[in-house]
Amino acid sequence: MNINAKQMTSIDVHNKMDNTTALGFFNQIGQLISANAALQSALSTVWTAYIAAYEAFDEAFAQTRKWAQTADIEALDKARDQALSAFNAALKSMLSSPNATKQQAARHLMFVREKYTLNPSDEYMKETTAIAQMIQEMDDDVQASQALTATGLIDWFQDLKQKNQAFLQKMNERTAEQAGRQKGIVREKRLLAEAAYRDLVKLINAAAIMEMPEGLDWNSPIDRLNAEIDHYKNILARKGSSSSSDEDEKPETDGDSTDGSSDGGSEVTPVTPETTE
Repeated sequence: MNINAKQMTSIDVHNKMDNTTALGFFNQIGQLISANAALQSALSTVWTAYIAAYEAFDEAFAQTRKWAQTADIEALDKARDQALSAFNAALKSMLSSPNATKQQAARHLMFVREKYTLNPSDEYMKETTAIAQMIQEMDDDVQASQALTATGLIDWFQDLKQKNQAFLQKMNERTAEQAGRQKGIVREKRLLAEAAYRDLVKLINAAAIMEMPEGLDWNSPIDRLNAEIDHYKNILARKGSSSSSDEDEKPETDGDSTDGSSDGGSEVTPVTPETTE
């Protein structure tokens, strides 16, 4: 047992995240764990339950967006996808720049870019959220911001930013028009996803303390997970206490429905992880 083991830090996934942000967060946490087969195995059924809950929440929320596939939405989506393609092509070309300084700057931008799966064939809001997160990171990362200017990619970047925001604004307008659509289903699935996330945190923290299974390095994955949590805390801090003007974007509170800890640190009560054959 290691009582000084690293722990996943806390984040308020219930009160401070709108649905789009919550989906993006749950997805990023899932991707980090998916990249570690040993970690998935150790988490066993809790991991399986987490993925199932996330996918159910994602599907329920996606259903509220399907009505939005109209001509104007599709036109904005096409323009945004073209801007993404142009940015990707321009960035790729700068990796072969004869100017060593520009080439190095482009490599840093590509490092940030490749953190995000940007697929134009994805569901509208999944793609929009991923692009927005990449843009936000490049805006916040001083080195990335300087690299955009140094490489001359700032115009492509700003064009993508503007067109992604235009698409998001139109989608939000449509969402406001359809307030209440599938509200109960989305709320139910989100609460289940939040509960599955809390179970995941509890198991990871408990397993790290118990050093189970033997030989598994918990420090590295916990460091990566905490870095993602810190990233989202920064996003929430910028949004302020009201992360959405549309109250339907956040579930109502039923008693104690927070993550079981304050934002200051991990206070989740550990549970003893089950051993697997």
